[in-house]
Amino acid sequence: MRLKKIRVDGLFDRFTHEIPLKLKEHITIIHGPNGFGKTMILRMINAFFNQSPIALAAISFRKLRLDFDNGAFVSVHRKKPGKTRERNARAHIEMSYTERGKTSPPFTPKSGIHPEQLGFPISAIEDFIPELDRADRQIWRHRGTGEMLPLEEVLDRYRDILPLGEPDRDPAIPEWLQAIRQAIPVRFINTERLYTVPSRRRRPGPYPSYIPPEPAVRRYSEELGEQIKQTLTAYGALSQSLDRTFPARLVTEPAQPDVTMDDLRTELADIEARRQQLIEAGLLSPEPAGWGVPTMPPLEKVDKARLGVLAVYVRDAQKKLSVFDDVFTKIDLFKKIVNARFLHKSITVGASGFGFETSSGSQLEPVLLSSGEQHELVILYELLFRVRENSIILIDEPEISLHVVWQHEFLKDLGQIAALSQFHALVATHSPQIISDRWDLTVELKGPVE
Repeated sequence: MRLKKIRVDGLFDRFTHEIPLKLKEHITIIHGPNGFGKTMILRMINAFFNQSPIALAAISFRKLRLDFDNGAFVSVHRKKPGKTRERNARAHIEMSYTERGKTSPPFTPKSGIHPEQLGFPISAIEDFIPELDRADRQIWRHRGTGEMLPLEEVLDRYRDILPLGEPDRDPAIPEWLQAIRQAIPVRFINTERLYTVPSRRRRPGPYPSYIPPEPAVRRYSEELGEQIKQTLTAYGALSQSLDRTFPARLVTEPAQPDVTMDDLRTELADIEARRQQLIEAGLLSPEPAGWGVPTMPPLEKVDKARLGVLAVYVRDAQKKLSVFDDVFTKIDLFKKIVNARFLHKSITVGASGFGFETSSGSQLEPVLLSSGEQHELVILYELLFRVRENSIILIDEPEISLHVVWQHEFLKDLGQIAALSQFHALVATHSPQIISDRWDLTVELKGPVE
């Protein structure tokens, strides 16, 4: 199942937008004047797929319709509160699903976060989120936007910052909605991407004081280092298993009658070339002690009766190296793009994460890069290492802090990564340099005005 078309009616009580996705090209670009709702559409899609009904209801719209490539569609209606004396009465949403002409009963989702289940005092919210000021017993004011946020919306919007644990799943969520969200993962790369919430393991004590967001490039460097370590652990375990069972398999496995000297020569050369690639990528040490790679004599001097032994060794070596296939492909593309963009420095990757080396040989931490370089790194890392297959990736204003030359190259880079990771990108931009000559990928938001 893939999302095929998005339609929003009554956005800001003014606009109706219809966005057919460019499924074949894997990239759809939406553009239009400020205030027409590009970012809001991305937020709506993210809220729907990532189970944030409060955030969705907070956006002013009348109806959202999502069409899928199997002919089914979801209708999301925003219901404004009727006449009520409740001070904090808010809109809510109602969903229905239509497939093969049959429409499901309407469903009103719950937030899944209950104030009475908090594991910390409400007064600690300002410690976690300094931009919020408490205005009433369960109302907070956002200093930047002036928004008045009730407790339930604070808990929903800042669920990644507050120590809430896993939110309760609404047991009433219908199967059709669970199936859609499972089939189509959604990730939102928003404009505030240079910083991320501190990892939970760094919060000491039951009610820790505010810990400022950490640079995303630092977090992502640590993540990549951990992924490489896990891959090396898997490689080591497989190597030990194959080495331990090598003698028994040499005796019990059937011989390969069609193995030839030319085949072995080609496969051994491929193995050595692969090892060099992994070394250059930072996944293997240039001196892999105990790796078990013998210095091969000329094959012409090898007794033909022993070709079977080499054939078993070749199969083992291929299995060992295959452990690196997925992470190598991503790291290789990551390094190629970064090194093609960054001037006077090159990226290094290893079990400690990624860093940089200047043209003079000095080491440079990622947090010391320019804002444009960090934006480029964050987007590339998100797309390569934090995306699941068949995802929809929402990217808001990728041009932020990027030189016009980098903006011009963005779609080419995005296309390469989308082909590798098999996702669809929905990009909101103001930049003609981002679009370049690919106007065939664009959808203009222009109304009509209602």
